[in-house]
Amino acid sequence: MKTIFLKYITVLFVLIGFVSCDEYVRRDVEKNIYVNMLSLNLFVEDEIQLIASPSDGTYEYRWKSENTDIATVDDNGLVKVISEGYTDITVSSGNIQTKIPLTALVRIPLQNVELSDTYLEMLPGQAKTILVTLIPDNTNDIPSDSWTSEDESIVTVNASGALSIVREGVTTITYRIGDIVKTLTVDAAYTRSFLGPHILSANAPYELPAANFDTGGEGFAFHDDATIRGNTYRQDNGDNGSPQVDIEGKGVNIGNIAVGEWLVYTIEVEEPGDYRVEVSLSARYDGSSFHLELDNDNVTGTVTIPSNNSWNAWRWFTTPSLVLNFTEGRHRIKFYVEGYGFNLRAFRFTKI
Repeated sequence: MKTIFLKYITVLFVLIGFVSCDEYVRRDVEKNIYVNMLSLNLFVEDEIQLIASPSDGTYEYRWKSENTDIATVDDNGLVKVISEGYTDITVSSGNIQTKIPLTALVRIPLQNVELSDTYLEMLPGQAKTILVTLIPDNTNDIPSDSWTSEDESIVTVNASGALSIVREGVTTITYRIGDIVKTLTVDAAYTRSFLGPHILSANAPYELPAANFDTGGEGFAFHDDATIRGNTYRQDNGDNGSPQVDIEGKGVNIGNIAVGEWLVYTIEVEEPGDYRVEVSLSARYDGSSFHLELDNDNVTGTVTIPSNNSWNAWRWFTTPSLVLNFTEGRHRIKFYVEGYGFNLRAFRFTKI
């Protein structure tokens, strides 16, 4: 019985083997011609080499252009564009054929570009994308391009021209496309001079009204404990961010000053060196005091203001300690109130 069972198993495996071999022999192998380009987009007068495979001698290839007025192809697959238009390049062997669509355009070179911005004033944390206009606008020969930031600790820029402001500072963004180079200056700051620039030089003393503190708002350009006061001097001159500061008259002076309040002034120094600082104020009470900070450093210590028993008997007040040393360029001065009892009118800077 065991012997008969083994015979049946053997016969079954033989039959399966015959069936499998028969199926394998009958399966057709698909024949194709492969080309190194699936389609072509070229300019008039361009040339490109097409390569067909397999290249082991299995096939003898024949190349043909469907419209030789648009493009030609030689026996080795070298394509030459003649004129604008559309055609197919075909490669065949026997009854096998592959088509490569070809689009031919007249070359319109890029002549120039324009950036949507060449100078930007922005806040840290802000973002903006710079747009590029191609000249002419129908150019079709566009080189590769790139964006770079001179100082990525201030501003970063990606491959699409999207800027991200990291911190305060001034830097340059450069856009390159082919041989064309364009630049953009980015000035990042929390505060900016109001009705400025306020420029210090040796030419003449510079008087800066106290009401012309920086734009930027509460916590950046100033600190004031009061609610809205109602004076429109700042708003009338383009700043809507400081209505709580008590400006009297049409920018004459700042009043209702409280301890702990402060004001920031951005200045530009053309000639570095020592400058005497005088403060125009009027102290109604004893105990009035302030200090000055230069770029966030207290450089004067507490300055006590003698009383002259008036809110508006203006005088230029100075002490030997009110001499500040400036390097060339941009600086911020903070006027910080330590003791209440005075009104503030202006500052005067004189090169020593």
